[in-house]
Amino acid sequence: MKYAMVLISILLPVVAFAETVTQTKQLELSSAGIEVLTIRCGAGFLNIQSSDPSEKINVKADIQIKIGQTENIQEFINDHVLLSLEKIGTIAILQSKIKAQPRSAVEARINVTILLPQSVQVSIIDGSGPIRVSNLSANVKIDDGSGSISIENIGGNLKIDDGSGKIRIEDIRGSIDIKDGSGSIQIDEIKGDVRVTDGSGSILIQHVDGNVTLADYSGSIDISDITKNVFIRQTGTGELEIDRVKGKITTHD
Repeated sequence: MKYAMVLISILLPVVAFAETVTQTKQLELSSAGIEVLTIRCGAGFLNIQSSDPSEKINVKADIQIKIGQTENIQEFINDHVLLSLEKIGTIAILQSKIKAQPRSAVEARINVTILLPQSVQVSIIDGSGPIRVSNLSANVKIDDGSGSISIENIGGNLKIDDGSGKIRIEDIRGSIDIKDGSGSIQIDEIKGDVRVTDGSGSILIQHVDGNVTLADYSGSIDISDITKNVFIRQTGTGELEIDRVKGKITTHD
């Protein structure tokens, strides 16, 4: 397999406030031949958006460390911070995480902002922290442990497998498939079918140009302005309200 060279620059000096230290790293990779960006990240927020016109994938990573005075900051970063961006075939792989820490007194996270061409698909495997994805024309797939998710202005299909945290989705021009453990879900302005399987939390689905299929075990459900059919496979506790559906409404309790 062929690996592409990656340019990494460290912005210094390191800025410290009390016991919190921030160091910023920037990674850059040509997007030529890249079809999918796979992101594997741990604690910290993740912000992804289009940078068209662009021929590169740009990553800004803010490493935030809360550390004791007796600890060596640079040594900790060298030993425990995994941050890399590489190309393997048609896939770009970004890794951003804190490796196992022998010192429990150290708290660390990496906040990541990514700019990439609209046409690159995105696949995210995330540990914890907020996720925001916007202004892409390709498919987006998210496997998330915890933290809020905000998705808007996506031209492809969206698939989310989420443990916990609020989900807000708006202006998707493809189909949506969500499996969620807990947390509220808001879906608005969708040009495709919507499928949701939810453990707990309120659900709002509106303005969908397609079918809606839902299985929910706890929490209120509000569905409105659907151009095709609504299938309710499961309802648990909570109120169910369905309005302005042009197709059939089918419920199975």
